Amino acid sequence: MIHKCYFPNCEYTTKSRSKIDYHHVLPQELGNSKITVPLCKNHHSLIFHPLATSGQHTIKTDESLEIIGIFESTHGKVVQYKDMKGDTFYYFPFDKTIMRD
Repeated sequence: MIHKCYFPNCEYTTKSRSKIDYHHVLPQELGNSKITVPLCKNHHSLIFHPLATSGQHTIKTDESLEIIGIFESTHGKVVQYKDMKGDTFYYFPFDKTIMRD
């Protein structure tokens, strides 16, 4: 199985499950969400969650993104992100397309 980072424009892929993180869209401290998105270790650290109270997801930088939702499409998952300026966009990991609102 190939594991691919779902952070926009990241080219990272690996065959090793131990070399990719599966980020819980709702941090575990906030609930029991089983919805995850694969991210390389570098990009996992850039995910910000406004309700998180501890850990790396409380750190907000200009490069940080917030995951708003994950949707299924006929080609695979689509991730809705919000950047730190408040702009939302959709990222289609299967073909690396970014669609802005």
